[in-house]
Amino acid sequence: MISKKQGARAAWRACGIALAVAAVSAHAETDAAAPADPQRSQATEAVAGAPAVPVAPISPAAPVEAVAPAAPAAPQTRVRFSRGMYKPGIEQLRVVRRENTMNNIAGQVALNIALSVIAGGVSVGAQGFSKDDLGGTTLEALKDDPLGVNPAISELNDALSKVATDIYRKRAEAAYATALTDGSTPEEIEEARKVQAVADTPLLPGSWHLVYENLTGSDELYRLKFGAELGRAGFMRPPAACFYQSEPVAWNEWQADNWQRLREERAKAVARCTETLSATPEKFW
Repeated sequence: MISKKQGARAAWRACGIALAVAAVSAHAETDAAAPADPQRSQATEAVAGAPAVPVAPISPAAPVEAVAPAAPAAPQTRVRFSRGMYKPGIEQLRVVRRENTMNNIAGQVALNIALSVIAGGVSVGAQGFSKDDLGGTTLEALKDDPLGVNPAISELNDALSKVATDIYRKRAEAAYATALTDGSTPEEIEEARKVQAVADTPLLPGSWHLVYENLTGSDELYRLKFGAELGRAGFMRPPAACFYQSEPVAWNEWQADNWQRLREERAKAVARCTETLSATPEKFW
């Protein structure tokens, strides 16, 4: 027969077993309710004796965008600058002053006297000349300034090269279309579609001078003069030409504000010649 003390012990043992089973069941339910994704938006790590530290979520690597290669530049046709018959020096702005004319006259008189002696006293007429034909002198102040460079080499050449590119591109397109139908070889077809790099027609400079206005007096007025030609002279066909000259301006006004007046007149000269020479018929380029 079971004593009272043994019955109490059995009851306590049964109660403990029941509590243990209940705790295990509760823990299992909690784990089942947790999300299956190991990357939690606000996961915390518990360290013994330290507060929980939030862990930042792990983001997937951003996709790398492919960089498209730059398109090759369209072929360009440059107008070829040629000094022609001009002596070196035409590339820079030159100033023709009164003394240049006076020196030329003195030299011409001396030459005429010498020729008269050689001809036995027969009078030899003086050769006329224009002050625009005189070489003049360069300006030290603009020696290394692009402002002093002949526009036929720079701005005008750039503007006319755009016109030449359009013309030669159309010629290449026409030549390519013809080559596709006339039995040309693949090499000849490929060659026909190429745009010519340098135009056949040269650009020749004209005057790029500041020329005195009056030989006598002390007004110190000067005009800017600029000109250029496009194309070689042919039989009964002179090259296309342009010419620009400013109003007479006092020398100190040309120099004022770092040659601002010269910059303005230069732009006008380039615009005038670009308009004139761009109108040259395509067959002459």
